[in-house]
Amino acid sequence: MQDDKTGVILDIDDVCISYSGELAVRNVSLPIYEKKITAIIGPSGCGKSTLLRSLNRMNDFIPGCELTGTVTFGDVNLVNADPVDLRRRIGMVFQRPNPFPKSIHRNVAWGPTINGFSGDMDERVEKALQQAALWDEVKDRLQDSALNLSGGQQQRLCIARALAMEPEIILMDEPCSALDPVSTARIEDLLFELKENYTIVIVTHNMQQAARVSEYTAFLENGVLVEYGDTEDVFTNPRNQRTEDYVTGRFG
Repeated sequence: MQDDKTGVILDIDDVCISYSGELAVRNVSLPIYEKKITAIIGPSGCGKSTLLRSLNRMNDFIPGCELTGTVTFGDVNLVNADPVDLRRRIGMVFQRPNPFPKSIHRNVAWGPTINGFSGDMDERVEKALQQAALWDEVKDRLQDSALNLSGGQQQRLCIARALAMEPEIILMDEPCSALDPVSTARIEDLLFELKENYTIVIVTHNMQQAARVSEYTAFLENGVLVEYGDTEDVFTNPRNQRTEDYVTGRFG
């Protein structure tokens, strides 16, 4: 694994997250490297999604949720950042596709529009759809409802919607869990293309997916970071017995 601070775009340091005083994430510290894919794995309820959502302040919307510790993005502590600007720079794709009940074009244009983008919107929409590997499938029906797309297409549309904001980091919370194997493979192929320009953090229950797509893996159990390192090492030569038990399917 590379030097701890070399190429780090997000530095998570001693983060604890609680809901109404009940700890869900405990003293987690790990770096997120720029233009790499980091997978967060662990059994259900271990705090994976809670940690992920903290990285662009989505937990702010949950009453009673509190974070201590620091998450540094460049030279900014996320706790003190403007959440609107932060969510423009750190996009989010959720577990289930959630397109707006609007046209395909308006879905992608929505973020830039409400953030005051004054450039060529059609060009911005086309670029995002191209990046999400969806343009060729929808270019002749941009005014059709996004709800008419297949599940896999809807998820790629949601990725395009995030990309239209030109973020630096994309957070993905189980983005393939509701998709069929063919759509899952397309999303995974897309991730390899996107990491050329974006930093990606993905939460996944799928061990094979984590092993296939990520360079770094963090294993959480009961809100505690059990192990973090190069994905190959975590899966083939883990330092912790609990990690080995999980990645080999003995529990979880």
